[in-house]
Amino acid sequence: MSEEDIKELLATGSIRRVPRDHHTALQELEAARQHVRAAEMIQEIDPTLAFTAFYDAMRKSISAHMRSNGYRVGKGPGAHTKTVAYARAALDQLEIEETLEEFDALRLLRNQGEYEALFIDPNETKQAREHARLLVTAVTDDLQGSATP
Repeated sequence: MSEEDIKELLATGSIRRVPRDHHTALQELEAARQHVRAAEMIQEIDPTLAFTAFYDAMRKSISAHMRSNGYRVGKGPGAHTKTVAYARAALDQLEIEETLEEFDALRLLRNQGEYEALFIDPNETKQAREHARLLVTAVTDDLQGSATP
């Protein structure tokens, strides 16, 4: 975790300190895993809805990491952008750089699907699935390694 980047996010209000909550973080990770399983079941029927679920699984896994480490997204607009910034700062040691870069691209595509009625291509959904699996697994492994007895 890049302490300097985290300090900068705190200073700008992009994230804020909250009490660490590892238990709830693990529940949030379970919700992320459920999103992945559900999306896999519907991706052939509705690739756009499945894409959104894969994206949400990624976002929730990052949120779980934040929660476990005592951070939350700061108030105000741009919560998803702030989540991306936290992921780049805090998850850099997980060796998933490509997935973290893709998360931001998926965020933009998700916004087009949500706000511009864009139908997501099934190939985009398949890519989102792979990145969601990687990110959820990496965060799960990281949090299990940092669990306090």
